[in-house]
Parts: sequence; structure tokens; C-alpha cells
Amino acid sequence: MNVSTPPQTIRPLSTRIGCVVKAFLRQPVQVATVVPSSSKLIGAIANRDCVRKASTVVELGPGAGGTTAGLLANMRPESTLLAIEKTQAFDQVLQEIADPRLRIEYADAMRMLEFLQDHELGLVDVVVSGIPFSTLPEQVGKRISQSVHEALRPGGTFIAYQVHNDVERYTRPLFGPSKTNGVLWNLPPLTVYSWVKVDIDDQAIAKT
Repeated sequence: MNVSTPPQTIRPLSTRIGCVVKAFLRQPVQVATVVPSSSKLIGAIANRDCVRKASTVVELGPGAGGTTAGLLANMRPESTLLAIEKTQAFDQVLQEIADPRLRIEYADAMRMLEFLQDHELGLVDVVVSGIPFSTLPEQVGKRISQSVHEALRPGGTFIAYQVHNDVERYTRPLFGPSKTNGVLWNLPPLTVYSWVKVDIDDQAIAKT
């Protein structure tokens, strides 16, 4: 079923900087940076076939909503984006994204599986994470990575944009090695990591 959705535009960088700075001043422990994602980074994350073909996408840590708008701009009209943001200070800016495909939960990313059940979304096609895994306690990093693996359908994609490579310590045992793409036109420069969840049947065939 096709539905009419409003065209998504990414708010100007200056406006998003203001939102991030305000959020940082209110909750500095939870907001890891005062500079929002650049258009180059947003494109590296959202301009992908897996996003364009997805029925359901989950975004962990949408922040000021730049990546959220980028994902929606590339997603299908009948798709769904579930955004989970721990920092309540981003509430106003995220609520300004008037798109019926977007559902927002203000909570810890560790509750992702619970929210997927609440929204009756089932297994998802793509999970995108801006959460800085380098700042997470080890058990939290492991738990979020495991939840992402459980949430994805076989063949689904996990995308994480990070300053440091700590995320690979948690994901490699679950997904194997990542594909990486460095984005220098961002402050700070980041690396976009991506993994595809292996289909169990395909994995068994490969071992024979």
C-alpha cells in the first residue's frame, strides 16, 4: 500500500549545531559531541540500497535528527523508522520531523527488542547506530550488539558510525568482520562500519 509522505529535508547545519549544543549543556554525559552529523556522513549512512529497500529501519541515538531525516528521505513510502533516543533534550527537534513513518521512543537502546515488540514490527531490515560504543561499559556494549543481532532478519544490515573502533570488539563474534568507510568531512572525522547478518542456511552451506 502506498501512502503519501511529506518530503524530508535535513535542517541546516547551523540549526542542528544549536540543538546539539543545548542538549549537551543540559545532559553532557549522554551527548558525546557538540557537532551534529555532516551531510557527507548522513549520505554515507542513508544513501544505501539496504535503506531504500527496507520495510523497517531502527535508529539508535538519532540526536538532532539529521540522520533521521536522511534515512526517511531514502526509505520507501510504506516503510517504518523506529528511532530510540536516550537524551530527552532532543525531544523538540525530533518531534518537528512530521513524517507518519517515524516512531520515536525516549529510552535506553538496550530496550530495543521491547519496543519492536510493542510496535509489532518483528524482525527489521536495517539498524543504524550513532551510539559511541567507546564510552559504553563492556556489558552494555555487548548487550546492545546482541540485541541488534537478534532484531535483524537474516541478510539484514547493521550500520554504526564511530570515532573509535571499539564497536568491532562486540560485533565481530556475532557478525564477523566489518566493511568500513571513512568520512573525513565531519567533525570529528568518523568511520562508518557495516555488517550483514548471515543467513543460517547460507552459513551451513558455506561450511560444507
